[in-house]
This record gives sequence, C-alpha cells and structure tokens, in this order.
Amino acid sequence: MEFLIAPKYRIYRHLLIFAYMIAIFIVSRNSSEEVGDDDYLRSIIWNIYFLAMFYLNMYVLMPAFLYKGRYLTYIFSLITIIICCYLIATVLTETFMKGYDFVNEAKESNSFKNFFVTINMLTLMVFASTSIKLFQRWARDSDRINELEKNSLQIELRELKNQINPHFLFNMLNNVNVLVKKNPDKASTIIMKLSDFLRYQLYDNNQHSVLLLSEIQFLNDFMELEKIRRDDFNFNLSIQNESSNENMISQLVLPPNLFITFIENAIKHSADADSPSKVDVSFTIYKKELRFVCSNTKPAEPIDSDKKGGLGLANIKRRLELLYGKDFRLEIENNDTNYTATLTLPI
Repeated sequence: MEFLIAPKYRIYRHLLIFAYMIAIFIVSRNSSEEVGDDDYLRSIIWNIYFLAMFYLNMYVLMPAFLYKGRYLTYIFSLITIIICCYLIATVLTETFMKGYDFVNEAKESNSFKNFFVTINMLTLMVFASTSIKLFQRWARDSDRINELEKNSLQIELRELKNQINPHFLFNMLNNVNVLVKKNPDKASTIIMKLSDFLRYQLYDNNQHSVLLLSEIQFLNDFMELEKIRRDDFNFNLSIQNESSNENMISQLVLPPNLFITFIENAIKHSADADSPSKVDVSFTIYKKELRFVCSNTKPAEPIDSDKKGGLGLANIKRRLELLYGKDFRLEIENNDTNYTATLTLPI
C-alpha cells in the first residue's frame, strides 16, 4: 500500500507504467508477420499519445475539475481531448505515413471502425489513470482520517487531565467561598460561569464541530475566570465580520478547541509579579477565511514556565495539519514585550 501512495515511490510507479507500455509495444510488434519502419513509427506515435492522455488526465484534468466537484466539466473536457488527440494522430499518420494500421486491417476496415477502436483504447487508458489517482486519494484520506481520530482522542484526554486541573478548580472554589459572604451576586455569577465552562469541556468537546460563537464564549469564560483569580490580569476579546454575509458569525462552525491552547499559553506566559498583564484576542471573518490573533504581554524576566508548554503547541500544530493540510497559516511574532500568534483558517 505504501508503494502505491507514498510520494517517495512516485518515480518507481512511473517507471512501471513506462515498462508496461514498452512491453506492450514489443509484444505487439513481435506478433506481427511483417514489420516495417512505418509500423514501428506508427506504434511509437500512438504510445506517445496514450501516455500524453494518461498524464494529462492525471495531473491536469483531475486536479482542475474532478477534485473540485466539477464532474460535467471534467467528462466534457476528457471526451473532447480524447477525440482531438485521435483526429490529430490520424491526420499525422495519414499525411506522413500513408494511412493508419492500428488493427492491421487498414484495407478491409473503414474509418468509423478505426475511430471506434481507437477511442475505446484511449478511454480505457485514461480511466485507468483516473482509477489510480482516485485510489491514491482514497488511501491517503483514510490514513489522514485514522490519524486525526487518534490525535483528537489524545487531545481530548490531555484536555480532561491537564487543562482543567485540580489546582485551577481549587483556586476558583476558594475565591467563590470568600465571595459568598462578601458579594453573593458575584459569587453566583462565578459559579454560573464555572458551570458553563465545565459543561462545554465535558459535552461540547465530544462533537465533531461547534459554532464559532460557542467557542468564543468558552474562551471568554476561561479568561473571565482567570481574571477573577488574578487581580493583575486583563483581557480584551473582539470579533469582526468583514464578509458580505451578515449571518456568517452566527452560522460559522469549526472543530472544537482550536484556540484554547493559544489562550492558555498567553495567560501563563503573561504572568508578571511586578506589573499587570494583558491578553488581546480577536476574530476576523473574511470572505473565505477566519483570522484569529492572540497577543499577550511578556514579563521583564521570563519565568520558569516558559520552558514548558511546548507540547500543547506542537499538538495543535499537528492537529491543524491533519484538519486543513496546507490550507492554514500559523505565524508567530515574538519580541521583548509581546508574543503574538496569528492563525488563519479557510472557511
């Protein structure tokens, strides 16, 4: 299976195709009783056309039309090119080699029969390349889906074990306990936010996709809880719709937990014992993409936790690769005072 789909074996697969065509050429020539120079030349011309059609379909027509769902355009283009190639080859052989002897019956056969036989041969060769590429695409997609499922399961387990850790919950419950007597209304608000936060973690994360607004509310609750826990922490979260669809914000769905790792890192690495820290988060929706920007202030002296946390960022990068392939962009800007992560996703 790896030989059939791995890019490193591509040259060997193409060599097999050429070897097959050469073998067919040799066998067909050896089976003929009389072989002239014109016969060899005709066979070479038609083998070249077969290969040209094979690769034209594989690397031009399929990526341009079939993979993009333009099936009628693909079929029409394929049939048109097959007929054009036949007509060109026929004109060349009749003009320069006194007729085409594809079935060794040039005198007895009529032009329609030659046309029918040749078109069928070309069609079989072309659809052989279609079958090969579709099989490769199916095999690669199956591998990606299997790896994505394993990766998603590992992320969910990591989130349940590490993201909402006992230390975080302990601090929040202590804050609530103090506020119950001093400010019952605020304590009630915190409990509701904490409840929504945990509910999202336990239930919504199991879905294949969530609304963008739900994800943003989850991130807002996370930072609100952190703000209550740390008096010197501030944050700003904004969302803008630059697309022509006014309902895009409320309709957009995407896989869950794509942004929480960036928020966690921003909160952790912005902690400063000498001055207030701040995290700025923005979502901007364009016509065909969503841009997420997370920026945090940095302490004058980096804390020891800066040496940790790389695993979370590595996991989210790998998950993005599995989900979006090469269609996403992740840019990191790190200077003396700020750390900014910009993630652009197709929608």
